[in-house]
Parts: sequence; C-alpha cells; structure tokens
Amino acid sequence: MSDKNSQLKSKAIRITVLTVFLCLGERLCHSDSEESLIRFMDGSMLHGELQQVSLQQGIRWGHSDLSKPIDFMPDNLAWIRFEGASPVKRNNEPTVHIRFHNGDEVLGNLIGLDTQNVHFSTWFNEQLSAPRGVLQSLAFLSPGFRILYEGPTSMNGWQLGRDPKAWKYRDGVLISEGVGVLGRNFDLQGSSRIEFDLQWNGTFSLIVPVYTSSLDRFDYRSNSYMFYISRGYVSLQRVQSGAGVRNLGQGQIPKMQTKNRVNVELRINKEKAEMEMYIDRELVKKWRDANGFAATGSGISFFSQLNGPIVRISNLRVSAWDGYSDPVKFAEAASNKDTVFLKNRDEVPGLIKKMNEKIVVINSLGADLKIPLDRITRVSLAKPKTESLSNRPWEVRAHFAGGAAVSFDLKQWEGTTLSGSSRNFGAVKFDSKFIRRLQFNLLTSQKTNETNRGGADQLWPWDD
Repeated sequence: MSDKNSQLKSKAIRITVLTVFLCLGERLCHSDSEESLIRFMDGSMLHGELQQVSLQQGIRWGHSDLSKPIDFMPDNLAWIRFEGASPVKRNNEPTVHIRFHNGDEVLGNLIGLDTQNVHFSTWFNEQLSAPRGVLQSLAFLSPGFRILYEGPTSMNGWQLGRDPKAWKYRDGVLISEGVGVLGRNFDLQGSSRIEFDLQWNGTFSLIVPVYTSSLDRFDYRSNSYMFYISRGYVSLQRVQSGAGVRNLGQGQIPKMQTKNRVNVELRINKEKAEMEMYIDRELVKKWRDANGFAATGSGISFFSQLNGPIVRISNLRVSAWDGYSDPVKFAEAASNKDTVFLKNRDEVPGLIKKMNEKIVVINSLGADLKIPLDRITRVSLAKPKTESLSNRPWEVRAHFAGGAAVSFDLKQWEGTTLSGSSRNFGAVKFDSKFIRRLQFNLLTSQKTNETNRGGADQLWPWDD
C-alpha cells in the first residue's frame, strides 16, 4: 500500500511540474532571468525562487507566473541551483585541499593529524575535527595557489565579438549557437589550470586561445597558444607576432566521438613551456614549446567556428597552478596503506603516525621517517572498510562558490542561515549567500550530480 502511495505521489509531482511548464510556456523555456533552478529526480526542472524550507512542509517554491507557491518534499528533489552565489570570504589563504570518503571536500589549513583525528581550519570554522577514518586525502597547495575565477554566473566581465548574439548566458552556462568570440581577462601570471564542462550537438569546432590579449576577436597577431577542439581531435598552435603560426602537434580523443559531454582540463606550465590536456581526467596530449613560452597575454577566450551546432561551457574554474601537483591523481581512491607523495615523484607507503603544518611522520618498512611538509604534494589515507550509508531525507550537500562541498542533515533554515549536523564535522552553520548548489538524495542523485553539475543540461532535446 505504501509503495502504491509513493508511486501516486511521485506521479502527482511530475504532473504538477508538467502543468507548470505548460502554463509558463515560452517565458520558462527561453528566460534570461536570474532565477534559481530546481531539478527533480525524474529530470524535470523549474525556474523560480526558494521561499521557505520546513522539515514538516518541505520546500516552498515560487514563481511570478504561478498563482501560489508549490510545496515539494525532499524525496523527489535532485538539487537546487542558486543564481549569483557570492564567493566565500577567507581570513587566510588555504594551504590544503581535503577530501573525505563520502564526497565532501574543503579548502582550508591543516592544524594536525594523529592516529585518531584530523584537525584543520576553514572559512566556516576556525577549528574543526573529524575522525581519521572519514578522511580520504590531502593535497597541499602551493603558496601562490588561488582560484582566479569560478562560474559563469552572468555575462558581466566577458567581452563579446562582432556578433553580440553569438554567445549568451543561461542557468550557469555559456551558450553559443553561431560563429563568435567570447573572452575574459583572468590576470594570468604564472602557471595555471583551466577546467570546464563542454557539451555540444552535431559537428562542432571550438578554439580556446589562452594567455591571450585578444578577448573580443580572433587574432593571429596576438602572442598566445590556441587549442583547437573538435569532435575527436585536439591540436595546439603557437601564435607569435612576427613569427607566424606554428603547429605543436595533434591528439586524438576517441571518447568524444561517442558522447556529447566531457570535462576538459588544460594545464599550462609557463616555466617549462609545457601544456597538457585532460578529457574526463585522462591525459590526451602533452605539448612542449622548444622555443620557450611565447604567450604574453593574461586572458582566455572561446571561439565557436561553426553556425548551427550548439556549444555550451559550464563549471568553468581558472586557478593559479604550481606546475607540478597532480589533482587528477589526487582524486583517485585511497589504497589499503597510507601514502606520501613527494615533489620529486617518489612515493612513500606506510602508516602516518603524525602530521602538522611543518612535518609528516610515517612508519615505512618498520622505520619512522620524518618528511618536511614542503617536500610533499599530497597524502592519501588508507581506505577503511566500507559502511553502507542510509539515505536520510533531509541530508543535503551544499556546494559553495569558492571550492567546497559539505554534506549535513539540515535542521533549520532561518532567513539566510542554514544549520545542521555533519557526519564528518558535527554541528555546522552556513550563510546561504555562499551556496551555489544544494544537492538532495545524495545516495541516488550522484549520477545527476556527475552529468549535470549545476547547469540546465536537460533543457535541450538533443541531450543524451
């Protein structure tokens, strides 16, 4: 009987959402507003505004075209994306990127680690402790690390080419349906990492000039490096004023021939004049400019070369990079031993007994080794026995603008403040203005999280 009621409830919600879509018509499908976006587990989406959160009544969602708000219980929700989230404010620059086995991650500062607990500080709490068993890994950031940009959140700050209609912004996504250039100055100085989700339909051709000064036009006179990305191939060209264009090599991307959505990461080591491209965390091609680094600009642009195909760019992050740390490896699952990864590429397996802001003590092959922290890139903790986690209706994961994701049982939402209890950190409290996305049903919405991370990826019929 309960299963039948559940099915009827889910069907009723789908009908309600469908009715709303039909009522809103063209305004909803083509809105350029800065409304928030709610996504349901069945893929339905609805623009509007979060008006209230009640553990008894659920999520109250409003829209200017609705006669009255609609209440939804969390059982059928995937996530809510909030437009215009503010970057978190930090008292200190983060020195470590901490990941937990349940998918949480924070940027903060290490206080210490022993055989029982890890102690650290972050922007939302000056001192946090978590059981060692929930910790997956720590990646130590270079002194110059900083996130230069996270977005997009609007068209503000972007420069458009001759055709201002070639690119538009909607729901956290930059969208191109024609030939045109879109660029922005990110004040690139040293080495950098450029990450974004790329989605397309049909045959497309996208040029990504990096370290360029030509932000609103395609210019072969600008000293830069240009990544030519198409469905299945990538090539890199060096553009240098007075010296023309030189092709540095081509790489194949077979998986782009069988799908229409990938994660792209570009790593530019300015000191070594080396460039790398990763697709879905796999290295595609590595280039080296034997003549040294030639680019002189500080911006990045996107040039869609073809009319017709839709190209979408979302989840763009530009950050300063130290030139040697490997975030891709850092994301890999931990083994049955602790491992210390050194800057010289050596690895030291064993049991970490102690760690603080200066040194790591690891027992390896029966001997205690003391390793200065400035020689270490990352630490991976032994993977504990897996425990089945129960789904909690009001357990959510808040994704913050500025690099953090924290899950917790939501207890209260008063005005602009959320409070609850985290499996990892205990009691937590957040200002909602820093939250970019609030994810529900963590055990069943992970696929939605991985394939549609905050953008309106299912609003077009050609999506897979």
